[in-house]
Amino acid sequence: MTSSPLPDLDSLLRLLEEHIPAAIELRHYLQAHPQVGGTEYETAARVAAAMDAPDAPSIAEGRVVRIGAMDGPAIGIRAELDALPGTETSGVAWASENGAVHMCGHDVHMAALTAVVTTLRQAGPPVPLVAILQPREELSPGGAVDMLASPVLTDHDLRAMLSVHVQPRLPSGTFSASPGTINASSDEFTITVSGRPGHGAYPHVARDPIVAAAQVVTALQHIVSRSTDPMQPTVITVGSIHGGQAPNAIPETVIMTGTLRAYDADERHRLQDEIRRVATLTADVHGCTADVQISHGEPPLVNDAALSATATDWITRTGLTEAPPLRSCGADDFACYAERYPSLMIFHGVGTGSDDEPGLHHPGFAPDDEHVRSVAASMLAAYVACCKLLLD
Repeated sequence: MTSSPLPDLDSLLRLLEEHIPAAIELRHYLQAHPQVGGTEYETAARVAAAMDAPDAPSIAEGRVVRIGAMDGPAIGIRAELDALPGTETSGVAWASENGAVHMCGHDVHMAALTAVVTTLRQAGPPVPLVAILQPREELSPGGAVDMLASPVLTDHDLRAMLSVHVQPRLPSGTFSASPGTINASSDEFTITVSGRPGHGAYPHVARDPIVAAAQVVTALQHIVSRSTDPMQPTVITVGSIHGGQAPNAIPETVIMTGTLRAYDADERHRLQDEIRRVATLTADVHGCTADVQISHGEPPLVNDAALSATATDWITRTGLTEAPPLRSCGADDFACYAERYPSLMIFHGVGTGSDDEPGLHHPGFAPDDEHVRSVAASMLAAYVACCKLLLD
C-alpha cells in the first residue's frame, strides 16, 4: 500500500480535542450503566450510536464499526464492553448503582475508541479503521472467540490489531508496549475428590476426601516450586474449595476450582497433565479418587515486535513516557486476535505505580476522566504507527 499519505499525528491530536468532551460524557454514562458479560446489547448500541454507526453489524452482544473505504486492508482497534458483578465504591457522582461495575477500565476504553473513531471519521482515515466492540472479555471463553468466528469481522482484511488497556501499576503519563509475551495463558480446573462418607468419630471406616483434598492443594503448589523452571512464569492457584456440611460427619466429595497461568504453550500443556497426575495420585494415596476437568481459556498474549517498536516511537510523540516492560500472569482474550493477526496490546498508566491504591477488579477503581484523552491519544498514535508500516 503506497497510495495514501501518512496521516499527521499532531493534526489528529488537535482534532481529537474537539471530541473529548462528548467522549467523557459517554464514559460517565457507561460507568453509571454497566452491563455484565453476555448482556451488553444496550452498551454496544450506545457506543455504536456515539460512533455515528447505529446500524453497525452485530456479532453476539458486540458490534463492528468500519470507517473509511469499505474494502481493502484495514487496521482494527478493540474495546471491551463488559463490566463485572459488584458494588462500586469509587465515590464519583456517576458511580454505578445496578450491581455491576466497570472495575477494569472498559468504560474508559470504549469512550476513548469512540473519540478516535469520530476524529478519524472527520479527518478521513488513510487506512480504514475497524472498531471492534467486543463482549464478554471477563468471561471464559471470551467474546473474542465469537468475533473471530464470524465473517462480519473476518471478511475485513485486517493487517494489524490494536488494544489499549489502562494499568494502575504504571504511573500516569507512562505506557508499556513491549514485544513478545506480555500476558499468560489462562485455564480453569475443577477437581472433585471422592471418598467414603462416615461418622467423624470413626474415620478408620471412612475415606476422608477433605484430608485428601487438603493434600492435593499442597501437592499442586509443588508443581510450580519443584517441577517447573523458575525462569518460566507460572501460576497454579486454588481459588475455591467446598466439602461437607456438618462438623461431625465425613463427606463423600470435596470440590475445588482453580486457575493455571503459563507463558509458554508447551509448558501450558505439560502443566495441565501434571495437575491431572498429581491430583489423581495424591487422592489415591488417601484411598480416594480425583476427577480433574480443565477448561481451556486464553492463550498467551504475544505482542508483535515490529508493531511494538513503531508504536512506541509514535506514542512517545503524544507526551507519554515509555515505562519499563510490564509483563504479568494476567490474561486477556485479545491474545486470540494475536494468534491470527500482527497485534499489539498497550498498557497505559493511570496510577502511581503503588500496589496500595485500588487496582484492576477493585470496586473502587475508577481512572480520572483525563485518561479518556490520553488513552485516545495512544490509540491514535498506534493507528498512525500501523499506517506507517502499511503505507511505507
